[in-house]
Amino acid sequence: MNTKQLTVYAVLTALLAGVVTLITWQMNGWPTVAGQPLTYISFTAWAAYFLFGANISGAAKAFSSMIAGIIAAILMFVLSIAFGFVPWWAVPLAVVILVIPMIFCERIKIFNNVAAVFMGTGLYFSISAAGGFAGFTADQYLIVGLTELFYVFIGFAAGWLTIQFNIMASKGKE
Repeated sequence: MNTKQLTVYAVLTALLAGVVTLITWQMNGWPTVAGQPLTYISFTAWAAYFLFGANISGAAKAFSSMIAGIIAAILMFVLSIAFGFVPWWAVPLAVVILVIPMIFCERIKIFNNVAAVFMGTGLYFSISAAGGFAGFTADQYLIVGLTELFYVFIGFAAGWLTIQFNIMASKGKE
């Protein structure tokens, strides 16, 4: 790719980054009660799109594996609360218990991207840290999980568009 092509690619990708930022900032954490942008989730997923193969099938496998990670995160919350939510032992114990089945996800074809399983868990906890829960109820667990998946979808879509921009820019004269 020559300098002119690279410039076209860079400008298109920069404009896309601005659009993703504008959209996710306007959403302001919706549909959770975070009340702050969750843009970082989309940008993390955008970068991860390339780590997961830079194609739709890799993103789909990662997306399904992230669902397993979200389920693990929910169960970590449930266990931590059942153990009295004592940070110095209840949360670590819940993590120890749930990491074992998270690793075993590698044996389940639809969930076997273990990196994405852990990413799904980590991003779920990040929404909690951002104040995304109105309470620890089944409907809130679901809303936060769906929120994560929605922002991840935006990031994966941006990753796909970035590849399309690269293809388009590369077709110009060398």
